[in-house]
Amino acid sequence: MNTSSTLLLTDVVDSTQLNAQLGDAVMAPLWAAHDRAARELVRLWHGREVGRSDGFLLLFDRASDAIGFAMGYHRALATLTLPLKARVGVHTGPVDLRENPPHDRDQGATPFEVDGLALPAAARVMSAAEGGQTLLSADAVRALGPTPLRLLSHGYWRLKGLAEPMELFEIGESGNSDAPFKPPADTAKAYRVVHRDGQWRPVRELPHTLPAERDAFVGRADALRALAGHFDAGARLVTLLGMGGIGKTRLAQRYAREWLGEFAGGAWFCDLSAARSADGIVHAVAKGLDVPLGRADPVQQLGAAMAGRGPCLVILDNFEQVARHAEDTLGVWLQRAPQASFIATSREVLGIVGEQVLALAPLENAEAVAMFRLRVRAVGVDAAFSSDDEAALVPLMELLDRLPLAIELAAARARLMPPLTLLQRMGDRFKLLATRSGRRDRQATMRGALDWSWALLSTVEQSALAQLSVFEGGFTLDAAEAVVDLSAYRSAPEVVNVVQALVEKSLVRAAEAQRFDLLGTVHDYAAEQLLAAASLHAATGQGEASSAQTRHGDFFAAWAERASVAQLVADLNNLVVATRAAARSGRARTATGALQGAWEALKLRGPFRGVIELAEGVRAMPGLDPASSARVDWVLGWALKAYGRVAEAQARLLSAQAGASAAGDLRCAGRVASLLGDLHRNAGRQEDARREFTAALDLAGRTQDDLLECEARTGLGNLFRHLGSLDDARSEHQQALAAARRASDQRWEGGSLGNLGVLFADQGRLDEAHACFEQALSIARALGDRQWEGNTLCNLGLTHHNQGRYEAAAGELELALTAARQLGHVRLECVVQCNLGMTAEAMQKPLAAGEHFEAALQLARSLDDRRLEGQVLGYLGLLRARQGRIEVGRALMKQGEALLLVLSDRLSVALLHCSLAECEQLAGDTSAALTALAAAESAADSLGAAAAGSELQLSIHRVRGQLAASGAAP
Repeated sequence: MNTSSTLLLTDVVDSTQLNAQLGDAVMAPLWAAHDRAARELVRLWHGREVGRSDGFLLLFDRASDAIGFAMGYHRALATLTLPLKARVGVHTGPVDLRENPPHDRDQGATPFEVDGLALPAAARVMSAAEGGQTLLSADAVRALGPTPLRLLSHGYWRLKGLAEPMELFEIGESGNSDAPFKPPADTAKAYRVVHRDGQWRPVRELPHTLPAERDAFVGRADALRALAGHFDAGARLVTLLGMGGIGKTRLAQRYAREWLGEFAGGAWFCDLSAARSADGIVHAVAKGLDVPLGRADPVQQLGAAMAGRGPCLVILDNFEQVARHAEDTLGVWLQRAPQASFIATSREVLGIVGEQVLALAPLENAEAVAMFRLRVRAVGVDAAFSSDDEAALVPLMELLDRLPLAIELAAARARLMPPLTLLQRMGDRFKLLATRSGRRDRQATMRGALDWSWALLSTVEQSALAQLSVFEGGFTLDAAEAVVDLSAYRSAPEVVNVVQALVEKSLVRAAEAQRFDLLGTVHDYAAEQLLAAASLHAATGQGEASSAQTRHGDFFAAWAERASVAQLVADLNNLVVATRAAARSGRARTATGALQGAWEALKLRGPFRGVIELAEGVRAMPGLDPASSARVDWVLGWALKAYGRVAEAQARLLSAQAGASAAGDLRCAGRVASLLGDLHRNAGRQEDARREFTAALDLAGRTQDDLLECEARTGLGNLFRHLGSLDDARSEHQQALAAARRASDQRWEGGSLGNLGVLFADQGRLDEAHACFEQALSIARALGDRQWEGNTLCNLGLTHHNQGRYEAAAGELELALTAARQLGHVRLECVVQCNLGMTAEAMQKPLAAGEHFEAALQLARSLDDRRLEGQVLGYLGLLRARQGRIEVGRALMKQGEALLLVLSDRLSVALLHCSLAECEQLAGDTSAALTALAAAESAADSLGAAAAGSELQLSIHRVRGQLAASGAAP
């Protein structure tokens, strides 16, 4: 039966090698999963399986169904336990389906055999493809018709066994980074050809002057696709833009090699590095094109030579130093040779009509590490590093800015220094990143590459770049305009124009959210230039009126007063640098203002230790006025409290309170009072806590400060909760939430929602609690607030625990523990450790539970937090009792009970009485167990915590069941 059908063949790449590496035991289930997924797709897309070996031979009535199968097949292979890649070939043509007789089918034959030229054609199309690639013949494309998928011609190919070259197309989903969308490599059975001089010639025979690649090309798949996309869309000039050492030249050459078949007139590499004039350009291009120049206008002569070669690619490497001559040379060639395409590599935009720019970014982390390993092996060093060296690889690549040149120079040191040692020595990166091979070109060192770029800048641009080095972590245009001073230069341009020029010259990067930054290597180089200029001015007596560092500090100290939390986080590094610089130079007001901005960011992200170090540096300055001293002590007291150094925190806060009162700073006094209230509450000094919170609330009213009201009411709400007055606690937290919303402060809004969630959980209203926690977590993550993210994760984990979802609880609590440790938030770590102990015990892991409880107890005692200590003693005591150590458990619980009774924490006491009841039941003292249980039940009724889902009611229910099982009648 002869009919026109679409044939599709698949082949898993490197399957034999993979099988040899992994063995049959591993590969058998993988192949089974592969076959199952493929056959499900065959049914879905109405195909027929005709044959099976390393891949499938499939038959489809419609080409669109074949393509639907192919797209699904690639996605399915990526989701296998061990992801695979396959090549797929599709061809439409007449086939003869010959039915196999029944006795052959009984012996394993397929129902049909496929005869005709369409089968070998489809096989050859498939053999040309690379992993992850789907290739189609022109006949299949015509049968497919219009498609929303991306379809790209890869030109004509000579396929073994076929008389005439066949045009091959690649098809894939737009945005799919796994689809190569580049011409496949030539093989013995399939190689690309172009029609030139009346005959089909292999692409490998096309003329070119591309230098041989001296080592393997790594990564850059996205950049290659982007460059090809520019030309596919009709561009004729693409400038590869980037700083020295970023890999522009290698990328241009790699594109020319892989896409050479697009240019029947050849690819011509022209090195302009020695050119300094239009004549220099002309002679470099003539050499690259292998064109002898005559007496005619050389620019016109070269244009005619390019035009005579038809579709060709000309690479103009290192155009930056002669960019001013681009229009008079390259502009002419664009007009004279309409079929020629051009790639210019440059550190600055050429600025001529028709130019499209592709800014080259540093390598991705994985690409950078892969290049480092490859280059290390090239110098004869084993790249099987120790675990410490493996851990150092990514940080090392970051310090190298993931620049190919820097990576190669660092790898050359591998004979002497493994990655960890390289990382530790990166403080002097320019000495480290120098070749020892005797190279004399400007790429022999990173300093040489940057010297080249620096020399191309105007004096004004050099000054601006040097001054921009005072920024850490990037900057905005407003900040640059405040810090960069160009007034010493006659007719100096606006700072914004100079920044734009530096962006166009690849020395400043445009980042997200209208920010700019310098790569680390550029930053360090520019800082050296600023220091050298300052030394020169000092030696000649030509010092500036004010330094860039001073302007930087003054800007951020004043700006921090009005900046949003997000802005403060973005400029945290600048605030830290400004604080330290101002403290060193004795500028107290600047140091204090920058410190407060840094603290607002660090209290979200941590580490809290960083706040302490900064604040101590400012506090040690002579000449602090009372108001500044009070604010520094407030920040220092907050950080010491969070870090667990409670006695020092209290001393600093009392000093801040006295200073704020003397200076008449009511807002500072109010916030200090809230912090002191927290310290008193945690230590069990309830009346002192109430007094401080009430004072803070009064000051909030006097200053009309909604945020201070929110803080004070939050403190009161937590106090009432610990005293067992849950209705009063909820009222305070609801008013705190309202105050946060009046102030439009999302951070405190999230915190207030979290506090309300805790109260709902106490009352067993778990759905409401969960909703509050989810809202709070969303806000914390949106703000990047690691502190309250950790708090909320801890509360969510406890909620999951109370609902019996122990795996989920453990997951949330582990995340909370990570956050607490990163922040240096000792109290949060204590609470999380206790909750992890409860969850581990519920998961039948008593040893792990004991470790968590012991860690929590040690932390609670270091904090002098008697409430936490009493709570942990109750949980630890119950664990010990369950382990058969009744007397030890009872003693621990009695210690905890004594602490909690003094604090009047009725909820915590009731929970401990449940634990004590279980302990007595395990000891066989039913009477004592019933007495303890009755006390817990009475407390639950009076506290309003009688709902079935609260931790207290769950504990009561558990003990009741145990007593009933033992024959007691609770």
